[in-house]
Amino acid sequence: MMVTQKGVISSVMTVKEKFTYRFLNMLARHLSRKSLSKRMRLANRLGAFAHNRIPIRRQEAFNNIKRAFSEKSDLWISNTLKSTYRTVCANFTELLALPHSMQSFNFNIENQHVLDNALKEGKGVILITGHFGLWELWGAWLGHNGYPLWGIIQRQGNRGADRFFIEKREAYGLQQIYRKSSLDNIYKLFEENKMVILASDQDAKRKGVFVKFFGHPASTPKGTAIFHMRTGSPMVFSVCNREADGSISISFSKVEVNGEASIESITQSYTTLLEAKVREYPDHFFWFHQKWKTQLPA
Repeated sequence: MMVTQKGVISSVMTVKEKFTYRFLNMLARHLSRKSLSKRMRLANRLGAFAHNRIPIRRQEAFNNIKRAFSEKSDLWISNTLKSTYRTVCANFTELLALPHSMQSFNFNIENQHVLDNALKEGKGVILITGHFGLWELWGAWLGHNGYPLWGIIQRQGNRGADRFFIEKREAYGLQQIYRKSSLDNIYKLFEENKMVILASDQDAKRKGVFVKFFGHPASTPKGTAIFHMRTGSPMVFSVCNREADGSISISFSKVEVNGEASIESITQSYTTLLEAKVREYPDHFFWFHQKWKTQLPA
């Protein structure tokens, strides 16, 4: 089931892809030798540059924040968006510095027993998260602490980048399978009592189920609910955020379903948990997604 086939991948990479792979490795080695304060300053500079010079989806991100926080001023929304760029860049720079940078962080863990108790059930764990905060550090903490972690990933168009990110995440303990792999492989992970990460917060087009996110209907992937209903695997919601003092907080919450379990009720339950975190840390959400692109059918 392993997706890393290094010899095969290397032999079929183009010159451009090989350059990408080597460049990313060089950059990663450089950043892994930098202190946390220097990496944070770099992320802030990159965030400011991206905000000012790379307008791709900037207006859409602004509109998404405004839609979620309609009561806030445009100045507040602009400042939140600027900070969002810094968070996104910090997530990327910290990925490059991993796993060597783990020792530079002070982690605060909330409700770890929720995750441990779910794993003790022996049916695997559906670990629900979103594109929120420092999700690479989140995965690194889980892998570093020995959790049997698997992620379902999107294949990168550039095979050099694809190989680099696979190797980087495997280095901190995250095993990966491609999104279009056989579903049988994913169900087997639950049978083997593995933890499967599902980031279920992007627009799912017409295939999704509509649930409320900040009071607006949003098409959301059904996969999490379907896996739970077919396997009985417990669901745990978890995200990672940076606190004002620079420490890293990781929280775990059991996903409780109100009323009868259905695709809609399950999806709404964890979406509500995500919304609560976004309200608390609005600059941690990846607002560049077209979250409300798909409209509810008339």
